[in-house]
Amino acid sequence: RKIETIYNQNSQEAWRPKNVFHYIQWKNLTPDVVVDVTGFMDKKLASVKAYGSQFFDENSEEPETPISSSNFLESITYRAKDLGRLIGAEYGEGFTVSRYVAVDSLFDLK
Repeated sequence: RKIETIYNQNSQEAWRPKNVFHYIQWKNLTPDVVVDVTGFMDKKLASVKAYGSQFFDENSEEPETPISSSNFLESITYRAKDLGRLIGAEYGEGFTVSRYVAVDSLFDLK
């Protein structure tokens, strides 16, 4: 059933995305699609660091989690470099999809 939502005092129309891409975090999944994120890597790391209280703190007495380990930020960079290498870019970001990705021409693919 449709969830009723309001925007600018108007009811919104139902909407479905054409594709759903699942971001691969730290599991070793084989991506279906790798996107070149070279031009955005600095911004990505800055946005992650904006939530610094969630990550490594050498003075913390809380139990360690995957994102609070001392090498978490390095692992983001390493993963992006590894995926970028697969597509001939400096940095890449991997996604899985549950349906086939279509293109109009093979020449559209890098």
